[in-house]
Amino acid sequence: MGLALGALSFASACGSPPEPVAVDSQGADKAASRDLPAPSAPLEVEGNKLLARAEGTFSKIRIRQQGTRRTMVFVRERGGEFPQTVIDLRDPDRLHHPYAEAVAAAMLFRPDPARILIVGLGGGTLIRFFHRFLPASQVDTVEIDPEVVRLAARWFGVVERPGVHLITEDGVHFLAGEGERYDLIVLDAFLDPGRPGTDATGIPEELRGLGFLRRVKARLNPGGVAAFNIHFKSGFREHVDAIAEVFPQVQIAPVRNLGQRIIYASVDASPEITAEVLAGRAAELDAKAEWGLSFAEWAAVIQPWTRTTPGAGAPTPPPTPATPPTE
Repeated sequence: MGLALGALSFASACGSPPEPVAVDSQGADKAASRDLPAPSAPLEVEGNKLLARAEGTFSKIRIRQQGTRRTMVFVRERGGEFPQTVIDLRDPDRLHHPYAEAVAAAMLFRPDPARILIVGLGGGTLIRFFHRFLPASQVDTVEIDPEVVRLAARWFGVVERPGVHLITEDGVHFLAGEGERYDLIVLDAFLDPGRPGTDATGIPEELRGLGFLRRVKARLNPGGVAAFNIHFKSGFREHVDAIAEVFPQVQIAPVRNLGQRIIYASVDASPEITAEVLAGRAAELDAKAEWGLSFAEWAAVIQPWTRTTPGAGAPTPPPTPATPPTE
C-alpha cells in the first residue's frame, strides 16, 4: 500500500535492534540530524511531579510526570486540568492515549499519506508517531501559541527536523491562504472553553464554520482525509452535520471511556469506504509493522455518519464499544 517504513523504524518498533549497517560519518550525522531528540530528563519520578508551568498567549499550561509518563495539561479558567498529550518516556514515539490512536486510525482512509498537516501541537505525540513510522512523509504542524511550541521542544523533544516543520500561526489563517495540499489533515486545536469565541469544549467557533471546513477540504489532495477531534457535548451533532455538508463521506469512531469522537471526512465520494474496505486496509497496515496499536480493532468500531434530516430528529452516534481497543 505504499507505506515507506525504514529498516531502523521497523526494527525499533518490533523491539529488536536492526542489523549493523556500515555508513560513513557524514551519513551517520545526516541520520542523527533527522531523528527527533529524546525528551529531556528526568526519565522517571516518584509520585506525581510538576515539572513546569507557564502561561501562554492563549492557555495556562503545566507539564506533569508520574513514573515514566509525562503529560502536558491545559489549565481551565476554573482551575481544572485538561490533558493534551501523554507520552511514556521509555518509548516516546508510541501513542499512549486512546484518542491519539483514533487519530492515527485515519490511515485506514489514507494508508500512505506523503504530506500530513496537524492543526494544534500540544506535546507533539502525533508528530513523533508519524515521523517514526512514516519516515518518508512530511509532517507540518500549525500552533497558535508560541509557549506551547517552546514547551513541546523543552519537555517532549519536538523540534524542527527534516520531515518536521513547525509553524507558529493561527490555523484558520494558515488554511485560508494558498499553499501545499495534504493527504491527511488533523484538526486538534483546543483553547480554554471559558475564552470568548470557543464552544463548550474549547474548540474555536471559527473551526466549526462551513467556510473553514470548505478551506480544509480545498487543501486536501484527491483521496485525502481530514480527522477532527470533537468532544461529545452540546453542539456535537451540529458540528458533525456541518462536516458532512462539506465532505461526501464522513465516518466516526468513539474513544473509549472518554467523551471524544474522532470524525473522518473523506474528500472523495468514491470509492465507497465500507466496513469491508476498512477491514482489508487494517489487515494490510497491521502486517506492515508493530505500530503499538491495532488498526483492525479501530476499523471494527468505525461507523458511517448519517446527517440529521430536518424534522426527523438527530442521529445517534455509535456507542463506546463493550470491548474497546487496548492502550
